Order: sequence, then C-alpha cells, then structure tokens
Amino acid sequence: MDITSKDNANIKLYKKLAADKKARNKLGLFTVEGMRICVDTAREAAEGNVDIETLFYTDEAVEKYSRQLPVWYFDKINAKKKYRITPELAAAMSEEKCSQGVFIIAKKLDKPFVTENINSEGWYLVLDNVQDPGNLGTLIRTADAVGVDGVVLANNCCDLYNPKVVRSTMGSMPRMNIFIESEFSAVADVFKSCGIKLAAAVIGGGASVTEYDFSSPCAVVIGNEGRGLSKEDAELCDDRITIRMNGHIDSLNAASAGTIILWEMTRRKV
Repeated sequence: MDITSKDNANIKLYKKLAADKKARNKLGLFTVEGMRICVDTAREAAEGNVDIETLFYTDEAVEKYSRQLPVWYFDKINAKKKYRITPELAAAMSEEKCSQGVFIIAKKLDKPFVTENINSEGWYLVLDNVQDPGNLGTLIRTADAVGVDGVVLANNCCDLYNPKVVRSTMGSMPRMNIFIESEFSAVADVFKSCGIKLAAAVIGGGASVTEYDFSSPCAVVIGNEGRGLSKEDAELCDDRITIRMNGHIDSLNAASAGTIILWEMTRRKV
C-alpha cells in the first residue's frame, strides 16, 4: 500500500508516538527509525521477540541497502502492515538530518518485574534514575553484548521508548528482558527473594570491581549520572563496588562505568 500524504492517519500516529511519551504509554507502542535498526527489529519479529504494527519504507532505501543488510526480513511482515512512502514523506517523518527512509511502529517490550520473570541463577543490570538517553541506550546494548539476563529501570529513569534511547540501543531492545519498576525498594525485595545479591556501584569505599566475586547470581546497580545512588538505595544493597582510578579522575559517566562493571561481572562466563 502506498502513502503520499503527511495527513494520512498512519503517518500522524507515527509522528505522535515519536514525539509524545503519553501517547506511547496510552497506546503501548513506540517508534523505530533507521535501516539497520529496523532490519534488526524485523528479524527479531520473525523470531517472535517483538510485535510490529506498521512498517514504512521507501523503494529507494530498500534498494540502497539491499546489498549491505538482510532487508528481505521486511518480506516476512504482514503485507497489510507495510506502507510504501515517498522520500519527501520520509524526510518529514524523520528526526535525523538525513532520513534513511525506513520506520517502524512496534508494541512496547518491557515485562512485569515480578519473581516469576526473574532467573534466580542470573546476572542483572539495574539502572537507578539514569536520565541521559544515550547512556541508557548504550547500557542496554552493552548488557546485550555481554549476555546479562535482564535490565531493570528503576526510580524514574528516562523513558525507555524515547527515540534517542531506541536509536542508541541499535536493535538490542527486543533481545533483552527489560523491566520498569518505579520503586527501588521493590527491586531490592524481588531480587533478594530470588537469592540474587545487589552490588551498588559507588565512587569510593567499595570493593574493587576487579576483585569483587561475581561468581554467584548478582544484580549491579548504577545510579544517576550526576548524583550517583542515593544513600537510601545504596543501603538496600548487599555490597558496594568501586572502579579504582588513577590521576585526578574521580568518576566516569554512567555508560562508561557500567560497561566496565558489566564486563567484569560477566567475563568469566562469556
């Protein structure tokens, strides 16, 4: 099916979802933009990991990337959910300076944070009030790369479905178990009921991350970029870990610190 008008209801829905968190929450949908990430999303849909509601594409985009990426995954999407659009319409829909001509509307992916959804023998990443979309997306992608069992967003993290977060994950979201829980105390209760210890990442005073024993199931907690973990949330954790640093550097941003800790947590089992 073809769409040529920016006043089309499907185009309006895409733009509303991309711009409005309330609309995403109300409808349970989010947007994906960019050829590589849309191909990855279509591949995950074929494997049953995400439900695609709508695909928008230009012929030019499919032709341009057909030799570089498995765009044939788009063929597996129900024809009734696919719309061919013009390059001009793609430019109007895009949040990028140069549109790649492919867009998806998909169903939200987060799962209820309950004991039944937690692997009691697993390793997890908990993000507590992380606010930067780039940090959040990078940490989700890193968690996917090292093979943790899930990511928990707690205490008012930035919106998981913000287009900047989705873009930063580079297609990792459908492959990850992702949970959203407003209260960190509830996160701590669930993990402790599963026998999973919590290790709070703190600037100083914790066990060295290179020496800490990650051999048993564990959830590492990364705090806010500027303030770190609150005293109250840190006290709910079983242990504290610190990245030892040289020179005059006393801290790293959340994505950098989280990447180091995730590698140390999982390197013996990767």
